[in-house]
Amino acid sequence: MQLKQLNLVNFRSWDEFIFKPAAGLNIFCGGNAQGKTNLLESIFFLATGTSFRTYRDQEMAHRGASAFAVGGQVLAAAGEFYLGVSWTETEGKTFTVNRQEQPRFADLLGHLPAVAFTPEDLSLIKGGPRQRRQALNFLLLQTDRSYYFYLREFNRVLGQRNSHLKRSRPSPGNELLLLSWDEQLTQPGAELMVRRQRALAAMAPWIKEYNFRLGSRKELSVFYQPDLALKPGFDLPSAREKFKQQLLQNRKDEWRRRLTLSGPQRDEIQILLDNQEIRNFGSQGEQRLATLAWKLAEAKYIKEHTGQDPILLLDDVYSELDVERRRFLTEQVNRSEQTFITTAEPKENLPSSSAAVWQVTLGNIERLQ
Repeated sequence: MQLKQLNLVNFRSWDEFIFKPAAGLNIFCGGNAQGKTNLLESIFFLATGTSFRTYRDQEMAHRGASAFAVGGQVLAAAGEFYLGVSWTETEGKTFTVNRQEQPRFADLLGHLPAVAFTPEDLSLIKGGPRQRRQALNFLLLQTDRSYYFYLREFNRVLGQRNSHLKRSRPSPGNELLLLSWDEQLTQPGAELMVRRQRALAAMAPWIKEYNFRLGSRKELSVFYQPDLALKPGFDLPSAREKFKQQLLQNRKDEWRRRLTLSGPQRDEIQILLDNQEIRNFGSQGEQRLATLAWKLAEAKYIKEHTGQDPILLLDDVYSELDVERRRFLTEQVNRSEQTFITTAEPKENLPSSSAAVWQVTLGNIERLQ
C-alpha cells in the first residue's frame, strides 16, 4: 500500500497543498508548530475519516474555514485509485473513490489501512479499559468488514436494552421484553468477543518480541480478559451461552441499577511487564516502548490479514529512543511499503541514509535527500 500523492485543501496549517511522497521511508524534519504532525494527521484522516488529535472535525479546518478536503492517489495490490474525504459545516463528512461519492461513510475503512503512533497513544497503556477496547476495535474495523456490522448491531441493541431498563419497572411483560433484548444482544456480542480473542492471541507474541527488540529486557505480556468467565480459546456457541447465563444472573442488579452489567462493552485487555501491571509499575520509557511494540504488532496483523502493508504514521517517535533503538525501529519500518516519521532532529542525526528526508516549514516542504 502506497500513497503516491496527497492533496490538501484548507486542512489545518495547509490551505492548498500537493505533495508527492517517496515510496519507503519518509522523514519530516522541522521545528515545532511547522505543520509536520498536521501532515500525518491528514493522511490518517484520509485513511480513517478520523483524527488522532481531536473528535471535533471543524478543528481541522484551516483558520476557521467552513470546509476542508483531503485526497490522495493510492497504489494498492489491485491497482491505483483516487481516495477523497471531505468535510463541510453543513453536510458533515463524505468520501469518494475515483471521484464517485460513496453511499456509506463507514465503508471508508480498509481502502487505505493505516497505523499511527503519537505521544498521546500512551493512553493505550496508562488509560482505562475503554482506550484498549477502542484500539482493538479500530484494528479489527480495518481488517474485518463484518466486525463493523457486529459492533454497530451490538451498540444499537445495547442502547435499546439500557433504555428499556431505565424507563421500565420489573414485571412479567417487561421481563419478556428484556429476554428478547437478551437474544438480540448475545449474538453480536459473542462475535465481538471471539474476534477480539483471536486478534490478541495473534498479536501477543509479536508485541512481546517487538518490545524485546526495541531494547527492553523485561517480558511484555498481553491478555484478553472478556467480561465473562470464559476459558481461553472459547468458541462462538460457548461465548453466546455464557453471555445469556450471565445476563440472567444479573437480572436483579440490572433492574436496580438500570444498566446492562455484562458484555464486551466491559472487556479488559491486560498488559503486564514482568507480571506486573505496566500502567501502575512501568516507567514512562517502558510504557512508551510497550505502546510502540503494540503499534508495530498492529501493522503486522494488518499485513497478515489483508496481504498489504498499512501506511505507518509515527509522530515524534525518535524522542526518548537511544541510538540502537532508533536503528532497530528504522530497520523495521524500512520493511514496510511506506512510512512517515516526524522528528525535530536535524538531518545529520537521522539513523537512515536511504530515507527521503523532507524539511517542513510553515506552508512549505522541501526534500533534503
